[in-house]
Amino acid sequence: MRLCNFCARFFNYLFLPLVGLLFLTPVSTAQTSPVGWMDMDATLRNLQLLGQLDPNISFAVRPFHYKSDATVQAIFDDMDSSGRLFRSIHFDNNKGVLRLLPAQFTFKNNTHHPFGWNDEAMLAAKGVQTVASAGIYSRYGPVSVQFQPQWIRSQNAQFEHNGSYGAPTNGFQEKFLPGQSSALLHVGGFAAGLSTQNLWWGPGQYSSLLLSNHAPGFNHFTLSTTQPFCLPIGSFEGQLVAGRLDEDSTLTGGLWENFHLKPRTFSDQWRYFNAIVVTYQPSFFKNFHLGATRAFQVYKKDFQALSGRFIQRYLPVLTNIFKSKGDDPVGRDQQISLFARWVFPKAHTEFYFEYGWNDHKSNMRDFALDPVHAAAYIVGGRKLLPLRRNSFLEFSGELTHMSQSVDYILRNAGNWYVHGGVAQGMTNNRQLLGAGSGMGNNVETIKFTWLKGFARLGASVQRIQHDPKELAGPNFFALRDVFWNEWAYGINGRYRLGRLMLSGDLQFTRSKNYAWTRDNLRNNFYSYLQLSYLW
Repeated sequence: MRLCNFCARFFNYLFLPLVGLLFLTPVSTAQTSPVGWMDMDATLRNLQLLGQLDPNISFAVRPFHYKSDATVQAIFDDMDSSGRLFRSIHFDNNKGVLRLLPAQFTFKNNTHHPFGWNDEAMLAAKGVQTVASAGIYSRYGPVSVQFQPQWIRSQNAQFEHNGSYGAPTNGFQEKFLPGQSSALLHVGGFAAGLSTQNLWWGPGQYSSLLLSNHAPGFNHFTLSTTQPFCLPIGSFEGQLVAGRLDEDSTLTGGLWENFHLKPRTFSDQWRYFNAIVVTYQPSFFKNFHLGATRAFQVYKKDFQALSGRFIQRYLPVLTNIFKSKGDDPVGRDQQISLFARWVFPKAHTEFYFEYGWNDHKSNMRDFALDPVHAAAYIVGGRKLLPLRRNSFLEFSGELTHMSQSVDYILRNAGNWYVHGGVAQGMTNNRQLLGAGSGMGNNVETIKFTWLKGFARLGASVQRIQHDPKELAGPNFFALRDVFWNEWAYGINGRYRLGRLMLSGDLQFTRSKNYAWTRDNLRNNFYSYLQLSYLW
């Protein structure tokens, strides 16, 4: 039976009656914590490892929602109860609430070349960048509105480039973006509405194959769970989005004009983007989460030319996984991934992996014969060691592998995020939606961190292999003979001083064969500082 027929029957006979039942349940509203906000995602994961947060939460569908009876303040009181995080105004007999969101000022600087990722509106650029953000959150009954715009100012300075990497930039950039804003209707354990918030899908700590907070948030409609949805067979979380990816035509040059030996001509059309994530925590296997993601994108002109049923046009993520007739006739590109996360609260430990593909498989035989074609993966873990006086030592590591697999000589899949239909790849405003280290790159990350309450101090080591298996030059089989590897050594920290939260990251990077130029050694100093004022 075709998957699309199965999905249609699922929606008709199970999903729609279930949603109807949820409309009869009491309203449960929630506030969200923006992805990456003051590194709170890592803090929440640690609380779960310590047994202080619901083990059914997968942390693979973010932003994380706080139920009205488990506020942000209540969750963090156990960590540091010396002061309130937020000031809230309740009205109409507590049916509504108005809350000021933290005012944030973020600073970033690179001295030699673009470096750093998971920084939302910031550009992949050399020089000084600043982002200012503030906003409000309001809820009344089942309706919530969050308005948290961002203003960015970037020096976007010229940096060393060649025919393989980079291009002249157009200099200073200044933008005002809607940022982490949303308007949602909450019904039972679901929320639906419009949003520009960053999304993070998958279990990764430092990278995600599909969606992360590396690029600016994009305009999208969302339908998501706001808490684990429990059934006798286990609990589920999920999110479905349909939105628009834009091309920033004002941002010429930089990394994108001749990136990885492939001159690109970008269309300035917007792209339709449809994606879904689902997680499952079996009732018979506690603290273990399985999940899957799938995404499609298509240019405006091809999307408008599509015909057929509603699901085929607007929800291609629910159509057949296999593509027996070869390439998609309408030029759509897709990504799909499977992931798992296993939590051990008694040992204060977690392990996870994500494995994905950026190309359709023709059938099960094609998948069985060449499962590594067009594949990428993430593997990682985290361990907490309790120390004296409620302090901890955290060990974490992650491997992100996006270079082509061993079959790339005979069956080239292109760089991860770039396949055939869309020249930009999976990007929004020329920033990657997923792992921000770069297309086709491999990254190994190790971190050691001391934690106590909100305070943290740590050290990190990263190794970045820049696209080590790219097919280069006019000859299809002319492979790279020079490899660009980069080591990054850093320190990071966070400290709360009254209502002021300070977090920062300093890294020294050493590039060997920079921009794939033999014996070209280059150093870069990366600095990132965020000041947050908690009203």
